[in-house]
Amino acid sequence: MNALGTASPPNQLCFIACLSLSWLLSQDVTRAELQPEVTVWLESGQAVATSQLSGRREIPLGAQEVVISSGMNGINGIVVTSRRLLGFSSRALTWSKKELDVNEKVLERKILPSFSLVRTDRHLYGFRGVNGLWLEETLGVREKVTRFHSNDYGAVFITNERLVGFTPLLGGFASKLLDVHERIVGVENDNGLILVSTTKRTLVFGSRLSGWEEFE
Repeated sequence: MNALGTASPPNQLCFIACLSLSWLLSQDVTRAELQPEVTVWLESGQAVATSQLSGRREIPLGAQEVVISSGMNGINGIVVTSRRLLGFSSRALTWSKKELDVNEKVLERKILPSFSLVRTDRHLYGFRGVNGLWLEETLGVREKVTRFHSNDYGAVFITNERLVGFTPLLGGFASKLLDVHERIVGVENDNGLILVSTTKRTLVFGSRLSGWEEFE
């Protein structure tokens, strides 16, 4: 690791190998912890969720609120409406909500065993199943998401300006700005790590890191 916090080339393979080994040793335990625990469905005028510990939990929908989609996986389930994002966690045992901006358009959602992600034309939203909290990252006025990669332990959005990572263990989204002339040349998604190679460096993101690790 040099003075700037980036790993030197001789240490790159060792660093990635150690992280991969740590992931492999914990894989069976993690899978055992992420068995389906939540059921979410819609009834007239409300969303309903159940888990083994919570019993039935309801959240009312507004008179003009339209449900766009819903789903569940592992310890969390979400409902996307025309006005809000609703999330339920078998750990928090309650619904939590996030209001959308006026005319904000939902473009994509992904529900993974321990967290969920929603992308709109203005924000990136992450729902952490471990504590039932919504987190958000604002996109720039001219910022556009060009690629998205995920696994059960984290996810990376690639935009025309930066890399944005999210894992259920971090306090929020983690960003890494791209230089003006820096281009993405490849992405590897394996063993719980997402490696992004550019014309200048390799960036690594994973659930067992505190953020992005960089190799030049």
